[in-house]
Amino acid sequence: MFGSFNLDQSLQIIVILLISVTLHELAHAITADRLGDPTPRRNGQLTLNPAAHIDQFAMLFMVIAALAGFLFAFGRTYVNPQNLKFGPQRGGAIVAAAGPLTNLAIALVLGLFLRLNEAHGCNLFPLSANETVNAANFIFLAIEANLILFLFNLIPIPPLDGFTILSGFLTPRQLYAIAPMVQYAPYLLLILVLVSFQTNFFTNDIFAPVLERFQSWILLPATLC
Repeated sequence: MFGSFNLDQSLQIIVILLISVTLHELAHAITADRLGDPTPRRNGQLTLNPAAHIDQFAMLFMVIAALAGFLFAFGRTYVNPQNLKFGPQRGGAIVAAAGPLTNLAIALVLGLFLRLNEAHGCNLFPLSANETVNAANFIFLAIEANLILFLFNLIPIPPLDGFTILSGFLTPRQLYAIAPMVQYAPYLLLILVLVSFQTNFFTNDIFAPVLERFQSWILLPATLC
């Protein structure tokens, strides 16, 4: 969700998303496996191989979006909520939360790395000045991308993780009441994404203020070396 074409940045986004989405989906798979659901293991998703988590359509969509200057990607983890410890609702909420929390953890670790590098005078590794700047910019882009993935996935609209997390705290009556609306939710999400591509609504009005606050929380250095 950056909105301007830059081939170098687009290639960086593709690499970052391949890693970040894979780790996001792997977190879902590992959590479900630990909670008693063998489905991810049977489907070969307890792996760091991106192909196990991102199908060909999602991969193509991610590449096209990145080349168009936008950050957008999705994957899938096969889970049978009926097998989960704590039940489908609470167990499902735990599995769903594992993905966004992984993206947040990635952003935190990378932010602390940048802070550590700054504390060492941006000389943590024997790189040239230009290479150090490029590396720092790549890490900063990865932080921003993972924070966006974290925030976007918390939107409580199916099929995003935020809805599954919210469902873990709803009563059966509340779930029944919203059931008729759930079938239309993916279309609403699609409209929101398309509107964001055209107007940068998410980027400018929602993500930008929150990203700034998160970046101050994780103590990012004021300059990138």
